[in-house]
Amino acid sequence: MKKIYLVVLVGCICAAGLMPCQFTPGYLAFLSPVRVYGSQRIEEGSQETESELWLETQQQIENALELEEMETALSGILGDGQFSFRDTVKALIRGDIPFEAEEILNLLLEVLMSEVRQQKTLVIQVMLIVLTAAVFSNFTRVFRSSQVADICFYMMYLLISVILMKSFEIMNQVACDAVKSLISLMRVILPSYLLTIVFCAGTITATGISEILLFAFTMLEAGMVEIMIPAVNFYLVLLILNQMSNEDYFSKFAELLEMGIGWGIKTVLAVIVGLQTVQCLITPTVDSLKNGMLHKAAKALPGIGNTLDAAAETIAGSAVVIKNAVGTAGVAAILFLCLVPVVKLFVCILSIRVLCAVIQPVGEKRLVECISSVAKGASLLLRIVFASMGVFMISIAMITAMVKG
Repeated sequence: MKKIYLVVLVGCICAAGLMPCQFTPGYLAFLSPVRVYGSQRIEEGSQETESELWLETQQQIENALELEEMETALSGILGDGQFSFRDTVKALIRGDIPFEAEEILNLLLEVLMSEVRQQKTLVIQVMLIVLTAAVFSNFTRVFRSSQVADICFYMMYLLISVILMKSFEIMNQVACDAVKSLISLMRVILPSYLLTIVFCAGTITATGISEILLFAFTMLEAGMVEIMIPAVNFYLVLLILNQMSNEDYFSKFAELLEMGIGWGIKTVLAVIVGLQTVQCLITPTVDSLKNGMLHKAAKALPGIGNTLDAAAETIAGSAVVIKNAVGTAGVAAILFLCLVPVVKLFVCILSIRVLCAVIQPVGEKRLVECISSVAKGASLLLRIVFASMGVFMISIAMITAMVKG
C-alpha cells in the first residue's frame, strides 16, 4: 500500500511539472535550485549550512536582477554619482541605512539656497516695477484725463506679465520634466522589481502588477502631462486676462477650471491606487494557493521532503528580503528625483506669496492679483508632481507590504 501511495505521489508531482497551465513557471523556476540543492545534499552528503545557502541564493538573485545594467540606465535620470541604486539595494539587504541624515539635510539646504538665489532676481524686478507703477499712479492724478493713468497701468501690467510668464514657463517645464522623469525611472526599475515578485509569489502576481503600472504610465502621460499641465497654463492666462480690466469677466471660468484640475488629479490618483489595491488583494492569494499545493507535495516526498522544505524556505526568505530592498530603494530614488523640482516650486510659491504680502499696501490691486495668480498656478503644478509621486510610492508600498511570498 505504501509503495502504491509513493508511486501515485511521484506521478502527481511529475505531472504537475509537465503542466505549466496548472502551476506558474515562475514558481517552477523558483523550485529548480531547491531540487538541485536537495539532490546534491542527499547524494553527495554536502555539509553546506543554511546561512551559506542564504548568501548564495541572494547572490544568484542579485545577478539575475542585473543591477549593473540598471545602474547605467538610471545614471542618466538621477545624475552621475549622486544616487546609486545598486549600492542602496545592497546596503538595505545587509540591514544598513544607505543615507545619513546630515547628508540629506546638506543636500536639501544646497538646493534651497540655490533656488532662493535664482528667485531673488525675479522678486527684485517685480518689486521695482510695482513701486514704479505706484509712483506713476500718484503722479498721473495731477492730470484730469484718465487716459494717461490707464496707459501707464497697462504698460506696467504687460511688463510684469511678461516677466511672470517667463518665470512660470520655467516652473511649468520643471513640473513636466519631473513627471516624465518619474515615468522613465519606473520603467527602468519595473523589470527587476517584477522579477523579485516572481521569485516571491509567482507570475500571476507579477503580471497583474505590471498591467496596473503600465496603465499608470499611460494615465500619467496622457492625464498629467498632456491634459493637466496645459490646463494649468490656460488657467493662469485666464487669471492674468481677468485682471487687465476693472470688470470681472473670467473669474468663474477660472474657478471652474481650477476645480476640474483638482478633480482630475484626485481621479488619476484614486483610480490607479484603487486598481492596485484590488490587484494586490487577489493575485498574491491565487499564487499562494498554487505554490502551496506544489510545496506540500514536494514536502511529502519520503527522505528528501524535509530537506526540500528547508531549502525552499531559505530561498523564499532571500527573495522577500531582496524584493523589499528593491522596493525601498525605488521609493528612495523617487524621493531623490523629485527633491529638486519640489524645492524649486515650493521656493517660487513662497517667494511670490511673500512679495504679494509686501507690496499690497503700496501696489495697485490688479497688479498684486496678477502676481498672486502665478503662485496659484505654481501650486497646481506642485500638486501634479506630488500626485505623480504618490501614484508610484503608494503602489510600491502596497506591493511590498502585501506580496510576502
